[in-house]
Amino acid sequence: MQTTIVAPATAAGQSAVALVRLSGPESLSILRKLTQADKVFPPRQQVFCRLKDGETVLDEALVTYFPAPRSFTGEDVVEFALHGSPYIRGRLLELLCQAGAVAAARGEFSYRAFLNGKMDLLEAQGLCDLISAGNKAAHDLALSSLDGRLSEKFTHMKTALSELLAQIEVRLDDVDEEMTPLADEYVASLLQTQINALTKLADTFSVGKFIKEGLKTAIVGAPNCGKSSLLNALVGFDRAIVADQSGTTRDTVEEALDIAGHKIILTDTAGIREHALDPAEQEGMKRSLRAMEKADLVIFVTDLTRELTAQEKNLWQDIEKENKPVILVLNKTDQAPQGHCSLDGKALKTVYVSCKNGDGLETLKKEILAFVSAPQLAQEDGVMISNLRQYEAVLHAQTELESAMVQLKYQTGLELYAEHIRAALAALKDLIGEVTPDDVLGIIFSKFCMGK
Repeated sequence: MQTTIVAPATAAGQSAVALVRLSGPESLSILRKLTQADKVFPPRQQVFCRLKDGETVLDEALVTYFPAPRSFTGEDVVEFALHGSPYIRGRLLELLCQAGAVAAARGEFSYRAFLNGKMDLLEAQGLCDLISAGNKAAHDLALSSLDGRLSEKFTHMKTALSELLAQIEVRLDDVDEEMTPLADEYVASLLQTQINALTKLADTFSVGKFIKEGLKTAIVGAPNCGKSSLLNALVGFDRAIVADQSGTTRDTVEEALDIAGHKIILTDTAGIREHALDPAEQEGMKRSLRAMEKADLVIFVTDLTRELTAQEKNLWQDIEKENKPVILVLNKTDQAPQGHCSLDGKALKTVYVSCKNGDGLETLKKEILAFVSAPQLAQEDGVMISNLRQYEAVLHAQTELESAMVQLKYQTGLELYAEHIRAALAALKDLIGEVTPDDVLGIIFSKFCMGK
């Protein structure tokens, strides 16, 4: 018999209202023990109750009963809307456990909803992302998973491949060869359609990852070129120390910026020059290079008032070798004319900026936004993948179908390319959660917040 679980559904600390949630077969009977009254609890309607702690009243609360299966988890659910005293909430949890409930694990309510068919695995992961969304773009992306649009795409692929596999297996069992053989052109067309769909989804991963986690952007350049001033100007306050003395920044300085609903993680780095003054600056330069390696986008800042140094040119070549997307920022237009920069190679854009008076900052923000939005990679309906596990499963399915195409091309037999289609189907079913191992599910749902 399934246990009845309990957990707070709102954050810890003092608040006006706190929510505590019960789910399981004993939810209603446990509720009656606490109210000590023969009340009627109409489904999905709030009822005013006095919750008893022995002979005394613990709190006056609004209680809602959701009978199975029309509840979030698919089980009987009771939600207590209490006054937000930490004592009241803590004592209620104690009383509910004494009455027969057990403390829920992280994500256990959502896990039960998944097991009871209230949502598939993609929708569950979308719910987790929705709760943690810190900007509009991440919110919209999470909703596309939660409302089933991503699941619909994979379900459509799964259905198409299942029907094709069924046609193949029927012919494999047709030992008398009474059935008409499948036309190679027909099979190839179906496989290519699904390969194209998977490729488009795989191409959205980089954008989806930026939206979910934020675009990691490293601001690099020589000492005193204006990197820290640029960071401060973009975020709108003095986050990094700025001084005339070179080598002021000894460590990386990180700050998040919201541009049109997109999270941009800016990292100001120590200036790169040939001879460091001391071990602290040497370490700062090493951290600068590591930040640049990890960055999704590099902003390379130069000073228009002086000639480029050999070290700057070397750093630019390193960025080119790493094939890093880079925006070239020519700083200090308030002191020098907008001249030509002698750096070779292809930057995404070149932007002239004055950190002192703000010229060019909006243009720079637009260029960063243009990179993170990447409309050529996004699906027309806005559906993207942002989860590494999803991305790997999509690539696996895509690879298997491409292998099936090769087997079909060289006429190696139905059995061989059918096996690749089965493997692709297994990857898609794992994505949706039909065949995902329990230990993997445990890892996924353990990332949820308590009470969800």
